[in-house]
Amino acid sequence: MGTARVGLIGVGILGRPVAEELLAAGLPLVVRDVRPEAVAGLAEQGAVVASSASEVGERCDLVLLLVQTADQCRDVVAELLMVASPGTTVAVMATVTPEVVHQLAEQAAAVGIDLVDAPMAGKGEASVRDHSIWVLAGGEAGVVERLRPATDAFAGRLVHAGPLGSGAAVKLAHNVMVYLGYLATLEAVELARAAGVADGLVEEVTRASGTLSDQSAVWLEIYERRRLDPGPPEEEAMLRTSAALLDKDLRHAVELGDRLGVDLPGVRLMVGRGAATYAVDGGSA
Repeated sequence: MGTARVGLIGVGILGRPVAEELLAAGLPLVVRDVRPEAVAGLAEQGAVVASSASEVGERCDLVLLLVQTADQCRDVVAELLMVASPGTTVAVMATVTPEVVHQLAEQAAAVGIDLVDAPMAGKGEASVRDHSIWVLAGGEAGVVERLRPATDAFAGRLVHAGPLGSGAAVKLAHNVMVYLGYLATLEAVELARAAGVADGLVEEVTRASGTLSDQSAVWLEIYERRRLDPGPPEEEAMLRTSAALLDKDLRHAVELGDRLGVDLPGVRLMVGRGAATYAVDGGSA
């Protein structure tokens, strides 16, 4: 294969900053996204821009998947498995269910490819840029360790969460807490506003008491700003994607809970409220 390269498929909200941090660290990188605008400028930074997932599989021995959905993971992995060399490592960094991870890993193992789950937890792009994001990996310890040369370039910690699927489960649990925190914050500020409480006071009080998490505080700043000014179209598009991911992740959490016999009534109530949470597409509290 020559010089070992990292492949990155899915240059989106997190994929773009991850790609740029990998390049800044001097790692040989091959990138692929179905949207030409997503990879614009990366060649000038030193990346090879691939025309297909197959090309990434042919060139790389470590491939990071930062696509958004389980179906996208299935499609990309199917393409990779047709061309990748035995011993290639594929890291599914999308938020999917453990069941999906096991299905993909079984397909990969049949052709000698190692697949692990490795979603990320942090405060989005900012945590990639300051290297505070965590990568939550599930799989054999030796295979997970192969991710380290890449994750050291953008993550504060590579966590071996446990067996295959453990990373996916931890990420879903993480997102349940994040999104229900958003909902609690939204309902609190809107209740206070309706009662005539001065804007900003709920935030001030809950910050002082430690009730408002850093994650919810970041979201609240966006929510309150957009309540008065929707902002630029680029932000609207990004938040529309975030709303869809919220609904997708919480549906996955409900699916996992159902399989494990764990009821998640709060999560069930919030599924489908992504647009309202991010105040996009006419969504409102």
